Formats: sequence, C-alpha cells, structure tokens
Amino acid sequence: MRRIHDEEDATDPAVVRALLREQWPAGADLPLRAVAGTGTDHAVYRLGARHLVRVPRTPAAAASLAGEVGWLPWLAPRLTVAVPEVEHVGTPAAGYPHPWAVLRWLGGRDAWAAREAVEDPHGSDLADDLADAVLALRDGVHPDVPARDTGRRGGPLAGVLERAHQWLEGASGPLPDDVDVAAVRRLLHALPDAADDDVPYVLSHGDLIPGNLLLHGRRLSAVIDWGYLSTADPALDLVPAWAVLGPRARARFRARLAPDDATWERARANALEQALGALAYYTPRRHPLADVMRRTLRRILADAG
Repeated sequence: MRRIHDEEDATDPAVVRALLREQWPAGADLPLRAVAGTGTDHAVYRLGARHLVRVPRTPAAAASLAGEVGWLPWLAPRLTVAVPEVEHVGTPAAGYPHPWAVLRWLGGRDAWAAREAVEDPHGSDLADDLADAVLALRDGVHPDVPARDTGRRGGPLAGVLERAHQWLEGASGPLPDDVDVAAVRRLLHALPDAADDDVPYVLSHGDLIPGNLLLHGRRLSAVIDWGYLSTADPALDLVPAWAVLGPRARARFRARLAPDDATWERARANALEQALGALAYYTPRRHPLADVMRRTLRRILADAG
C-alpha cells in the first residue's frame, strides 16, 4: 500500500493480516486485495467477497473512524441510501497504533470512477438522489455529533475564506501552474458578502465528494466515509454541486434543496477552499484526489462567470 502522507503508519497487507489473525480470525485467511480510489485517510482492503477492512493512515484519521463506527448504526435507518455496516471494530495491536474496522462490502462504483456515466445530460437522477440524502440527513438530530469549528469547512465563512487565502499563499505548498490564481482571487474578493454567522447548523456528512458516493448505474446507492459527520452550515453539504455534478444537474440539485443565494455562495466558498488545499497538497504526491479537485475548481470558476 503506497504511502500518501509524510508521517503515516504502516498499513501494508502484512499489518492487516496480523490484525485479523489476532482480533478477527474469521477473516484471517480470506483473500485480501487493496482497493484503489481517491480516498486519502485510510488504507482500504477488500476482504473476501463480503467485507472490507479500513485501516487509518494517521492519528487524525483514526479519531474520525472512532466516531464514525458509533454513528453508522444510528444513521442507517434514517437515510434514503445505504451506509457501511460495521462487523468488527479492532484495537491497536501487532505494532499498529490505531483502531481499525471490518465493514460489509458495498457494491457499485464511486462517482469518480463512474464520472462519464453521470455527466450532463445524464446526471439528473444523481442530483435528485443526492438532494434526497441531504434532506434526510438534515432531519436527524444526534446529541453526540460535534459542531463544526471556526476555520473548518462548514464553519463560519470568515474562517473558510482565511484558509483559502492561506492555500493561495502557499501554506500547503505551491498551487499547480494550471490554476488561474487571478480568477480565484476575484472570486474570493466577492464571497465575503455571503457571510452569515447566525445560520442554524444542520446535521451534515461534511465530505460529499465523488469518492464517497457509490453508484449503481446512474443512481446513488450508498454514501460512505462518515468520519466528518457534524452539525454545520447547510452550505457544507451543497459542495457536491461542483465536486460531483455538471451544470444541468447542479441546477436541478439547487432547485430541489432551494438554498438562498447567500447559502449557495457559502457552498461555493467551501468547495473552493477544499479544492485549493487538496490541489496544493496532493498534486506533488501524484494522488488522484488532485484530479478530482482540479475538475471541481474548473467548475467553480466557470459557474462563477
């Protein structure tokens, strides 16, 4: 398993086998295959035909997994699509320092692998399915879910914009040469008008990007990677308008959720901040998430006119 981050714990197959033998022997001898994708927080392995193993790469990813496995059983009956089903939660062992998990395998292709199938004019069903999932999630209230902090996506707009400016100034490394920095600066200059620090927070997935959406054909079948679940600005779960959907499907998604103009612009700001940070960080690492975010940034700038 190729490492992504500079400081990352070993998550190779030998480590996973050792964890399984010690804590989940029912799966210790099943075929184990690394799952390629655009995710960056966990090493993911398919285990046999019915399971997968998620192994956090970093302490931050381990903390998000610890929350996620507790929330998934509560989420499952409340959503319009499937979520992962937890089979086993492992503890640090065999020289590996974090919790880890065995989950039920969910079929389908992620929305990045299936991106050509849901490009306009074929994205309307996905737009509807995403809107239904967001609305169902907003109806939920969980007392243990944290609120988004200042300075994080989904928190107050001023902090989101501050981070975007930091990425422009090279806080996570230089942006690729193909980024239109002047256009980004013009957009950032206009976005503070959308600030609304009194907006009521809603339950939010927090990372509705292509790799976290599984499709059967052109329909959304599952949402995965719930480690960023929080209460947040409703703008946060509008990010797939640019990260996932083309212009026609984006308009349908917006019509279904009916955000006001300020919320839509805050969503654009959240998508922009994520794209800039990921491009700076993952481009030199040659990770496919950079390609996802390059497309997102192009769509944001084109949509802004």
